[in-house]
Amino acid sequence: MKKQRVSYEKITVNDLINLRKVQWERLGSIKDDDVLVNSIAQSILRYKNLKNEVLSCPHLLIEACFTVVNKNKECVPFFLNEVQKDFVKKLGTLDKSKPFFVLKGRQQGFTTLITAIQLSYAITTQNFAGFTVADRDDNTKAIFVDKAKTIYNRLPEILKPQERFNSTNELFFERLNSSWRVSAASSNIGRSRTLSFIHFSEAAFYKCPLADLQKSIVEAACPGAIIIYETTANGFNDAKALWDSGACHNLFYEWYKSSEYSINDLSYLKNADTWLKNRLSELKKLGLCDGQRAWYAKKYCSYIDKSSIKQEYPCSAHEAFLSSGSCIFNKEALSEMISSFDIKSELGYFEYDKVATNICDSLGRLLYTKYEIKNIRFVKSSDGYISIVEEPYRKQNGSRLEKKPYVIGADTAGEGKDFFTAKVIDNTSGMVVCTVRRQYIDEDLFAEQLYCLGRYYNNALIGVEINFSRGPIRNLCSLGYENLYRQQSFTENGAERESRFGFLTTCVSRPIIISNLVTVMRESPQLETDLETLKEMTTFVRRKDGKQAACDGAHDDLVMCCAIARFIGIDYEHNMQIIDTSSAFFLSSFKNSDQCQGTYMEW
Repeated sequence: MKKQRVSYEKITVNDLINLRKVQWERLGSIKDDDVLVNSIAQSILRYKNLKNEVLSCPHLLIEACFTVVNKNKECVPFFLNEVQKDFVKKLGTLDKSKPFFVLKGRQQGFTTLITAIQLSYAITTQNFAGFTVADRDDNTKAIFVDKAKTIYNRLPEILKPQERFNSTNELFFERLNSSWRVSAASSNIGRSRTLSFIHFSEAAFYKCPLADLQKSIVEAACPGAIIIYETTANGFNDAKALWDSGACHNLFYEWYKSSEYSINDLSYLKNADTWLKNRLSELKKLGLCDGQRAWYAKKYCSYIDKSSIKQEYPCSAHEAFLSSGSCIFNKEALSEMISSFDIKSELGYFEYDKVATNICDSLGRLLYTKYEIKNIRFVKSSDGYISIVEEPYRKQNGSRLEKKPYVIGADTAGEGKDFFTAKVIDNTSGMVVCTVRRQYIDEDLFAEQLYCLGRYYNNALIGVEINFSRGPIRNLCSLGYENLYRQQSFTENGAERESRFGFLTTCVSRPIIISNLVTVMRESPQLETDLETLKEMTTFVRRKDGKQAACDGAHDDLVMCCAIARFIGIDYEHNMQIIDTSSAFFLSSFKNSDQCQGTYMEW
């Protein structure tokens, strides 16, 4: 019988992929797979219909020719799993003028997939320029060397374009004028490039703001460029804001969409605690089989911190953002407050007249110039950075003018991208009535705004953190602001050692003021009236070293100024004492409202 010749004009790349899958299932040999991949590569380059198919859809090369190292450290064909297939389908069908945002659980293979997609474009496309932004320097190696180079080095030689250079973080193919680079996130990357493909890997964990990256590398994207944000969640930070904005195609992939997460040992379904029983019941209603639920129960039992399961293997996008990080505040309560937030405020800043008076000696020689701030007025503006929820209380009671007491806690910007912040708290109700937040402002101008804010709120008691700079305190003193919080230090026998204006945050005082804020937010969360502060609280975590601070890439300036404000408003009738391990000291303030320095305002 005469054999029928196969017409390659009728064969598609998917036919070749299926051929590879059948052979792998039958033989399971990487050596045999290498031989077949070489044959597939030759066919793609030889036959025009196959070549055109790859040129129009480069990621077809992944299943046809790419090899990957699996979780068992074995070289295997790069066949897409369920969630990878779904993403590739959406990448091909959804409008690419909008970025893609992939929110996922652990070990679902998205970083490897998107890395492979970029590589497929780089080796097939003229004038391609790809860029991957990693969250840390060590992850640039993990992405480029451990993932991309492993795939690239095992490709058949005929699929490798002529290289101009092949470095530790960049590939450049001379004849194609095609390149792909990996770099850690920083505010100015990508400014000198014109990019065809941008991959933000673990975008929720960048130390620089996503807004800065959008102004640099995203602006370098050419028309039609593919932009992909891919990450596990990290609380309510810039990535959460981007997800909520609707600017991207939001794609969430539940852990159970990966079929490999299933086991045969169903004993883990027994003896579950109350939370796990409820979760397993929910998963059953979603249609998960016993093997999948047993896998989830086994993973849950393996964690010392049981809440980790919601972060590592979330069942919804809401849970993913809510559960990431060991937040010291109640994240569920914060999430409800954020989702239902409807508090109105007036945004603006203070304008004033700054009057200079030259002070001279008896001979008329200039000694110094004294400055006074007069005619203070609040100007409403959409570009303002002072948000007023409640105006200061002043009421005429016969011949007496009654004024509410207020306290102000302020935090100056440190190094990097921190913010100048302040909180005004009504010291009778405990409610936050005003919030200040500005990233770039000179210290003296910030001090002048604090001066106006203090005068505006009935000569409020102002406590400014002095860890990074004493400049604002000096400016307030030179302007003649009398009601400054005063921190006193004592020897072990109780004798006064020194007294200073401002609040010095130490390894002893920091956890105490934070603990006080945690208590307030647990018992009276409605007292916080600022949305950005609530968001900061969701990313204020207990780190591995035990320090309570913002997680990587997030800010805690509002949290800290709020903690300071609430602490200096505490009633010292209760004789609160803080003991420093190096030398006992007390944080105190004067109680006599007629005194001009360190005045304490009663609840």
